[in-house]
Amino acid sequence: MQLVGELTFANAHTLWEGFSVDAKGVDRIDVSGVTQVDSAGLALISALKRQAGPQCRVVGLTSKLAALAAAYDVESLF
Repeated sequence: MQLVGELTFANAHTLWEGFSVDAKGVDRIDVSGVTQVDSAGLALISALKRQAGPQCRVVGLTSKLAALAAAYDVESLF
């Protein structure tokens, strides 16, 4: 699964509706194409990872996303 573009409060709910069913069983979520992210986007990525299952890895973290994950103390999820 690949996420691209903006992952923000403005579109997180819509993206969840579009991706949550497809997330089940995926082994990786590629976020290298994410251009803008806020706490809602971070929550979306975390929820998709949980939906996918324990085998799923999040790959391609940008420096902005890594910094946000560190600020919320959830970098261990990624």
